[in-house]
Amino acid sequence: MVTLPSEKDFNAPEVSAWLEKYYRTHPDIPTEHRRRILRLIENLTLGTAAVGYLTESMHGAGSPQAQRIMISRKVNMEAKKKAAKKLCGIDG
Repeated sequence: MVTLPSEKDFNAPEVSAWLEKYYRTHPDIPTEHRRRILRLIENLTLGTAAVGYLTESMHGAGSPQAQRIMISRKVNMEAKKKAAKKLCGIDG
């Protein structure tokens, strides 16, 4: 994520075709959607919206792995995916 080229790079005529080629993972999903999701993940894990330390400090009951297991059991992943797409301005 931290090495994802900038929007300016993706719009540069000299390199945009190469970036589109190598960042495409699925023919039905636009590369722009992938970039938006990666930027969201970057912001939530490394940027101003990162809450990793806050979550860990509030948990306080066992190992971080135990916390991850409980979160994965309780979370509605489809709802989270839908919210992430909405935040990134991705339809569908």
